[in-house]
Amino acid sequence: MLIKGKYVSPPIRLDLGPRGLNFERADIEIAGIEQAGPSFEGRVFLNNPHANLETAPTAENGYAGSFHVYGYGLRSPEDTGAGSAMAPIAKDVIATEAVRAAAARQEVTVTIVPVFTGDPPQDASQALKVDNVRINIR
Repeated sequence: MLIKGKYVSPPIRLDLGPRGLNFERADIEIAGIEQAGPSFEGRVFLNNPHANLETAPTAENGYAGSFHVYGYGLRSPEDTGAGSAMAPIAKDVIATEAVRAAAARQEVTVTIVPVFTGDPPQDASQALKVDNVRINIR
């Protein structure tokens, strides 16, 4: 759900199975990302619903990685998008070590902080639209 310019997932229960923390790989799968707006970076944090634009991307802050959306730019209401792919997209963030560290809690929240790159980075909350986030452990 979008909360004050960022996405915070409901708690995601991890099914570690008999392997426990000895899994090979963990991906954070983000679905339904809108690309009809501007381009931005999505910084992904685990178990840190208070993460924001100023939160350092470090393991201590639950940073799991990032993804980039290369947007089509703002479109006019008259533009039907005919001939162009306007469907929402999905992104995967390989986050094995971050998920392993967060897995001790068995339920993990995923926070996505949208950022316009630059110096300094700027809030891109108006660009972020997400349908669903899940964690896939292999």
